[in-house]
Amino acid sequence: MEDKKQKAVCMERYRRRDEDETSSLSDVDAEREEECGICMEMNSKVVLPNCTHAMCLRCYQDWNSRSQSCPFCRDNLKKTDPGDLWIYVEDDDVVDMETVSRENLRRLFMYINKLPLIVPDVIFSVYDSHIK
Repeated sequence: MEDKKQKAVCMERYRRRDEDETSSLSDVDAEREEECGICMEMNSKVVLPNCTHAMCLRCYQDWNSRSQSCPFCRDNLKKTDPGDLWIYVEDDDVVDMETVSRENLRRLFMYINKLPLIVPDVIFSVYDSHIK
C-alpha cells in the first residue's frame, strides 16, 4: 500500500514539475528537458522514485552498477526496488487502456479454452436425489 502512495506522490511531483517548467520553457529548453542529464541523448527516461530525477535506462543501469546514490543529488538508492522506477515515455508510445484490456481478455479466453474439461462426479451425485 505504501508503494502505491510513494508512486502516486512521485508521479504527481514529476507531473507538477513538468507543468510548471513547460509553461515557461522556450523550444530549446523544452528539447533539452527531454534529454538524458548524463549522456545528453534523446531517450525514454527512468524516473527515480525518491528524488524524481530522470535519466535514460542505459545510464541508470550503468550508474546503478557502480553507485548506490542518485547521480544528481546523491540520494540513497539502496532501497529502490526496480519495480518502483517509472519510465517516462512519449505520448505516442502509450497504448490506450481499451486495447490493453481487449488483449488481456483475448489471452484469458485463449487460456480458458485450452484448459481440459474435467467435471467431478462426486459433486453432482450428492444432489441427484433432489433433482429427481
